[in-house]
Amino acid sequence: MGTMKTRGSMGIRLAVLGGVAVVAVLAAVVLAGGPGSDGGTKTTSDTSALRGIPQSGISLGSPKAPVTIVEFADLQCPFCAEYHRNVFPSILDRYVRTGKVRLELRLLRFLGPDSDRLARVAVAAAGQNRMWQFVGLAYDRQGQENSGYATNDFINKLARAAGLKRLDAGTAAERQVQENERLAKTAGINSTPSFLVGKTGGTLHPLQVSDLTPGAFIPKIDSELGQ
Repeated sequence: MGTMKTRGSMGIRLAVLGGVAVVAVLAAVVLAGGPGSDGGTKTTSDTSALRGIPQSGISLGSPKAPVTIVEFADLQCPFCAEYHRNVFPSILDRYVRTGKVRLELRLLRFLGPDSDRLARVAVAAAGQNRMWQFVGLAYDRQGQENSGYATNDFINKLARAAGLKRLDAGTAAERQVQENERLAKTAGINSTPSFLVGKTGGTLHPLQVSDLTPGAFIPKIDSELGQ
């Protein structure tokens, strides 16, 4: 993606994930308890920016929005967190809240085991239409890459802060992540964050930007909208 700082090729890792997947299912994360039951710990992260915006599974925004943007990301990736902090709020307010753009998030796990655990819980949260809250909190509290920070306790606290009820990030979540990986491979995605854009319901194409700033994205999205 030009000079943009992204994570490197995942072609080899994608090829071997079939073997990793078996372990992932057997080590399914099961969240216990309900919202607010994390021993008195209160979240300092704010998910209110999403209030009033429709969610449906992995998508955010009106299904009638004329343009769709698909993001491929890894929740351990520091550049994905940079995009979420620096660019996502502008896209949310300018395009998603106004019904112009619909977002889709396809989570991958090529950086390591923490990526796998976080991705599976996030896509399981999509079943409760709370994936975007969970993802935002995961980026806010992102630890050092491959440090083992995504423990059951860490993930449970994220899930409660996101308003999730008990869920099993096992077989169904594994199938969704495998589907994300298949789509990434088909689209030639080899770094994160990467984006596809196009008319909703139509053919999508790569959204090429020079850096992770609103100024790099806005003209491209405006062009897709015919503005």
